[in-house]
Amino acid sequence: MNQKIIVIINPAGGSSDENFRATIEEELKTRGVDFEIFDTDPEKGGEKIALNALQKGADQIFACGGDGTVMSVVNGIGTWKETNDPNNADSVTLAIIPGGTANLLAGALEIPTDTKEAVATAVEGVERTIDLGICGEHSFALGVGLGLTERLVSQTSAEEKEKIGKLAYAKAMLREMGVRPTTFSFKLDDQPEQHARGVAIVIANSGKIGGGFSFAPDAKMDDGMLDLCILHRFYFRDFLRMIWHSILKTLPEDRAVSFFQAKRIEIRSDPPLDLQVDGEVVDMTTPLVTEVLPQALRVRVPEEAKEKVEEEAREELSEEASHSTTKNFTISFFTKVFPLLFAFCAIAYCAAKLYALFISHRNASKNK
Repeated sequence: MNQKIIVIINPAGGSSDENFRATIEEELKTRGVDFEIFDTDPEKGGEKIALNALQKGADQIFACGGDGTVMSVVNGIGTWKETNDPNNADSVTLAIIPGGTANLLAGALEIPTDTKEAVATAVEGVERTIDLGICGEHSFALGVGLGLTERLVSQTSAEEKEKIGKLAYAKAMLREMGVRPTTFSFKLDDQPEQHARGVAIVIANSGKIGGGFSFAPDAKMDDGMLDLCILHRFYFRDFLRMIWHSILKTLPEDRAVSFFQAKRIEIRSDPPLDLQVDGEVVDMTTPLVTEVLPQALRVRVPEEAKEKVEEEAREELSEEASHSTTKNFTISFFTKVFPLLFAFCAIAYCAAKLYALFISHRNASKNK
């Protein structure tokens, strides 16, 4: 780490740590890190700070705060990469020190919520490369939400989040039970346009939001794909069933949801739907177009988190190989073995019939 690290911090961050800023500074100094701190702008967050720092040659940025701060920094990095270095993830490393209520991206990357542990990860962790998504002028690492998922963000006040934390989102969710679905259309890559009805739409780069909960089991942050998740209805029984399916990792089997994958996703609706991007409401509505930028961002994560991702990838390959073996065996059985068995049984049956006929004729001859 030869270059000075740019630390972008939300002065109001650290909802669970009153000494958020002081702790970060102390921990960085203790580790002998050369750094410079910039406070986020109340309106633009850390987007311009990140963009200016990258234009001046910075290659390491620490985003310190909640989802809004992290999203704004990701936007700054995304804007810079689109025009300067879209295919080189090694040009900049992002580290996150979570200081908000939900901390969705930090949770997806399994970054500790404890400030001291998060600083240790930011300085000493390992690097992982992930995809980014683009939606209009916005870059995203987690996803884009419409319908119910947008209202969970827009209808949860800062005061509620400050008072009851993540329970504020649960409260907003309860208010949405039984909401009527919206009719919309979507287009995946070059496929024909499709129509559907749903109460919530998510275009996910990551299906995990921390705590082991996964709403899009096949969505991975490094697979070069975006996942379209449609929740067709939302009643209490659906909510309980989907939690159970999520625990069992069988959510794709649930009748209330549908999943699709593509590199480019278009959505149209009437009336237009508002959006949230990476947990923050943006001034944008449908129609929208999202695209994936594969391997676009290098992030610093705990070593055990990267090992877990690699282990999951190995297990998935093993499962695919097992499924492939089973499938090949099944195909081989029905295309090669089964015809032989059928032929053998047919010959045996005919032989038995001929033998029975022969015995019958022989007995008839004896009786005469």
